[in-house]
Amino acid sequence: MKDRYVLVLTQSVAARINIEDIVFIERDRRKIRIVTNMEEYEYYEKMENIEPLLDGRFFPCLRGCYINLEKVVSMREQRITFEGGHTVYLGRENFLKTLQYYKIYLKNPLI
Repeated sequence: MKDRYVLVLTQSVAARINIEDIVFIERDRRKIRIVTNMEEYEYYEKMENIEPLLDGRFFPCLRGCYINLEKVVSMREQRITFEGGHTVYLGRENFLKTLQYYKIYLKNPLI
């Protein structure tokens, strides 16, 4: 598969983030926060510009939040734990929906 990147271009940062390195992406008002195992990036961007770059390993667990299923270590008690120790907490309904999809993904990875 051809490498795909998200470009982060601000006045103080210029970075090219490989899609495979992303742990999760979340929207906070008008900013996007991209978390990798090595670094976090926060900049003004629309989620609609990022979504086309994401593939089947990314799941929208919340409105404006995509998790990389390949980076998930465990899911329990409404908490998703990722490689590198990052965590995301979800409400009960969203957690159950995400857990169900994750179980399907584990049996049949899309990549």
